[in-house]
Parts: sequence; C-alpha cells; structure tokens
Amino acid sequence: MDKQTLRRKISQLRDQLSERKRELYSKKIRQRLEGLLSYKKAHTILYFVSFRSEVNTIPLIKKGLAIGKRVILPITNLSTGRLTFSELKDFDKELVVGTYGILEPKKEFIRPVQPEEIDFVLMPGLVFDHNGYRIGYGGGFYDRFLGELTRRPKLVAVAYELQVMDKPLPHEDHDIPVDMIVTEKRLIYCVKNRKEEVG
Repeated sequence: MDKQTLRRKISQLRDQLSERKRELYSKKIRQRLEGLLSYKKAHTILYFVSFRSEVNTIPLIKKGLAIGKRVILPITNLSTGRLTFSELKDFDKELVVGTYGILEPKKEFIRPVQPEEIDFVLMPGLVFDHNGYRIGYGGGFYDRFLGELTRRPKLVAVAYELQVMDKPLPHEDHDIPVDMIVTEKRLIYCVKNRKEEVG
C-alpha cells in the first residue's frame, strides 16, 4: 500500500472514532505519557496542538504549563517549508487559528526558541510502524526540522492503536524514527537499547 492510500485509509478510520472513544483513548494516552521518566525529566518540550480527530493534546499542554514545563509550539511557514518555534505562556490568550486551521501563537506573543533548546518532542503523524517510522500529512515539516538538528531530543509519538501498522512502512535512509509510540493500549519502544523505566 502506498503512502497516499495509507494516509487516506488511516485518516478515515481515525475520523470514524466516536467523540466519546477519542476522548477516552486520548485520556489514557496522556496518562501513559505523563508516567514516562523522560517526560517527567524534560524541561523544554515541543508539543503540537491537536486538530480534528488527532489525539487530544490540549489538556496535556495546559497541564504542562501548570506544572512548570517550558511549553514550545511549532509555527508552520509555508513560504520556507520550515517550522519555527515559540514559547507559550497562556494557552487561552496567546493562540489564533493559523496554517491548516491549527492553533498557533499570535504574532505579538511569539517568543522565538532555537531547535537545539528542545529536549523532548511530541510527534504528530498519521501512520506509524513498530520501528518508529512514520507517515505524516505530506508537508515534510517535521522531517526537515529533525534532519537539521545537531542534538537529538527524545522523540515520542502519541497515536491511537489503529494508527500503528504491524508491517514496516516504506521509508528513506534519511528518515528519523521516533523513540517511542504511546497508544491507549501500550508503550511501543521503537529504538533498540533505549528502553526506560516507567515511573
């Protein structure tokens, strides 16, 4: 199955989840993520604001702010094809609908952050495999960001179980896999020898 077909298929399956199931699964995923040692230890975290049927990250972001995490959000720049990053202080006051209809920081609240400052990345995506390879939405923004980093942060994806494939996904040599996938059912350790304690 090619990438476009997989994107379409998994997107449809995700959209078909009832709102009740999405919220229930999202809550389980958030709780599992918050139990990770690497998340507890992380200070500067790149989150993404969930959109449509994605795992709901908004309560996670708000809690991150409340417990003193340095919350970073991506800003999509279509003209450069790159992501830039901004620190968030107030979720309810500082965001506006931006590129692709996703919430992004308003211009007056942009506090630039260098990619190398980020020590934990919450990764979005549509399809994942057990090796940590992912199929995103087709823009390549995260691939470019990760490919240019001089220091690798912890990469953790949040996804519903239905987004995880048993068969390996097609990928290129330069593709960077995530370290771990958190679903409503389990933690999937993708990179060998990088297991961590939960607790």
